[in-house]
Amino acid sequence: MLKYADFAEGSQGESLQIERIIGRQIREFRRARGLKLEELAHSCGISKALLSKIENAKVSSPISTYSNISSALGVNFGDLLRGEEKTGCVVIRRDERKLVSRKRSAHGYQFESLGYKWADKKFNPFLLTYLPQPRKNPLPNFTFEGEEFIFLLEGEIEMLYGEDRYHLYPGDCIFLDGIISHGGRALRGKKAVALLISFPK
Repeated sequence: MLKYADFAEGSQGESLQIERIIGRQIREFRRARGLKLEELAHSCGISKALLSKIENAKVSSPISTYSNISSALGVNFGDLLRGEEKTGCVVIRRDERKLVSRKRSAHGYQFESLGYKWADKKFNPFLLTYLPQPRKNPLPNFTFEGEEFIFLLEGEIEMLYGEDRYHLYPGDCIFLDGIISHGGRALRGKKAVALLISFPK
């Protein structure tokens, strides 16, 4: 099997540095998508232990493994190699937003990453679109190890947080502790759009 190190030029130290970059990028993309190690590992057909070793640069893996991981994360393989791009300012144009695949998509959620170009960020910004769902469908019920901030830009949503329900209108915002089950849906048969910022622990 061909491994990325087989194509890397220079010393073994340089190869290890590349693996560190890839591992760090995989961890950042995974956390940005709210995925646990076992969830991403299952999507890629590898073990949780192997994925942990990859994220911590403890193993050199075949290119096909890195490719499978990048596909599961909804990014290009090249995005895993950009961890060293440091800058004090990043601009992401409207047509550069990345549509990401998350487990919430099945519930009518569509996420576009707004911060994938910023390395080592402490928070993850998304443009979140709530697509209309049948009224009979139950409200999404998720947990997240961290905090979330949602600012509604367009439409109306019903937000469930624990046992409480909130009706949000454009201009409303909500802060929440993700460890409590929560979820929202669009109202009145129209899509709703919000800015979502998550702060992983």
